[in-house]
Amino acid sequence: MSDEVKDKIRQLLAQPLRDEGCEIADMVVSKYKNNTTLRLFVYCQNGTTIDECARLSRIVGDLVDGTDLFTSGYTLEVSSPGLDRPLKTAQDFRFRVGETVKIEFVDPKRKKLTAEIVAATVDEVEFSGEDGPFKVGLTEIDKAKIIF
Repeated sequence: MSDEVKDKIRQLLAQPLRDEGCEIADMVVSKYKNNTTLRLFVYCQNGTTIDECARLSRIVGDLVDGTDLFTSGYTLEVSSPGLDRPLKTAQDFRFRVGETVKIEFVDPKRKKLTAEIVAATVDEVEFSGEDGPFKVGLTEIDKAKIIF
């Protein structure tokens, strides 16, 4: 699917989901033959439970059904981003404050670190590691994975 369709979906859903205490973490729109699937991965302030996903699915379905985005129908799936999904965006880090992560940097010479996420802004993430608190620019982080 085109980025234009994804942008329209984001514009349609962003505020209603925020009103519900949730945000879109990621979106996949795929088409196979005549079947279109819209997969939404959402973060919710009170946790992304199965019941919450079902409730959001009804809200999202009503909103999307009121448009002409998928004239030949679609399948909707709403779920959490999953604990093993790499954290890359400020939003990913913001919703995982308090979690311990293994950080890999864009610079391959920089040593991987393990630290707790303390805070995140649009530009940087604050961590607390064995040597105390430190901040890293978001552009310096290749990915971070939650340690279970």
